[in-house]
Amino acid sequence: MPSFLAPHRLTRLPLLIAITAAIVCASLSIHVVMLQVLGIPYPDTSKLGVWLRLYPLVQAVGLVGLASVTAPAMRRFPLLVRWLLLTLLFTAMNGGVRNALMAGVVTEGYVAPLAGLIQGLAGNLVLAALALVVVALVRNVALRIVAGAAIGWAVLTQVSPILGAALAPLTGWMAAQARPEVHLPPYGPDVLVPSYVLFAETVIACLIARFAATFRDAAWDPRGLIRYVLLVLSVRGTIVMMGVWSPMIGPNPAAGMLSMSQFFLQDLALAVLVQLAFTRLSARH
Repeated sequence: MPSFLAPHRLTRLPLLIAITAAIVCASLSIHVVMLQVLGIPYPDTSKLGVWLRLYPLVQAVGLVGLASVTAPAMRRFPLLVRWLLLTLLFTAMNGGVRNALMAGVVTEGYVAPLAGLIQGLAGNLVLAALALVVVALVRNVALRIVAGAAIGWAVLTQVSPILGAALAPLTGWMAAQARPEVHLPPYGPDVLVPSYVLFAETVIACLIARFAATFRDAAWDPRGLIRYVLLVLSVRGTIVMMGVWSPMIGPNPAAGMLSMSQFFLQDLALAVLVQLAFTRLSARH
């Protein structure tokens, strides 16, 4: 358990709630303002083709990194608990529950979106187990990156189809309950309020990950800021969205980069603000 969640420190819970709310508002508002106020279009990734496969590979590398930096804090738990905690942390950092519920909010149908959540959670369980194996067996950082991409590819191409087939009776029925969107941009409070509230899932998970992470001292990054930012951008896949996808979407590379930047800047602000909160709270406590 991260030290800031220790029972004798729960008296500071109001402070943590305030910090979480501030980070939610500051980071998510970047996306909301760019989309709804400035009129920057939502990224269209429908024509990326094979390049879409880079996203889960980078996320898998990020998961291996997450398993590595949280390993010292996780050692106090049995292996099964570590596996489940890593799965839940990875899923929450990517807003697994929020994505499903928000799909329900805009369609006013909550059954179909749960199909994706169930299948995604099943895949994350397998991915987290493989990430723990990689961290246990591989010590070299470069080899861990390669192994992370390899397990990501294995889950994407081999495991996910098997899980999809096994879960098909349940997820197929749930997906059949799909409804069209009834709330369209620009969104009103009936969509924006739950969007902000549910984004707390990602912020809380990122806070827990930062307090649980142990970064080795490095002269170029003494406080772990750069490494934590890269970790968040990798786990959430934003680094490939901005670095690889953005020039390929939109009428020209500049327009595509501007469109994708709403998510990149959101996640960049999220990681930096979480790091700032960690630094301040660590200094005080």
